[in-house]
Amino acid sequence: MHNDLARAGEAVAAASSLDLNGVPSATRRSFHLIEAARAHGMKGEAVAQVALLEKAWRESPETMQYNLHARAALPHLVKTAPPVVREDARRLAVEIGVPV
Repeated sequence: MHNDLARAGEAVAAASSLDLNGVPSATRRSFHLIEAARAHGMKGEAVAQVALLEKAWRESPETMQYNLHARAALPHLVKTAPPVVREDARRLAVEIGVPV
């Protein structure tokens, strides 16, 4: 909800407080991680964004493949993320089938 209201700081704080070990569904864990990545992206924190998208991919590749934010964010990250994570973003984009 905080993401949709453009409250990135509150979204990051809320996302950071959740223990994903208590979430039984891989799809829900992955979606939460994608939303956390979205919040970090809104704050300009591309390294955290890529790291969380990678974690979301490991949780549920299918969720990543069909998530609109992930599909839109990765090509942008391939071009604009710090060099330390650009190749990670490129690899992830290719894995989910997004042209880069």
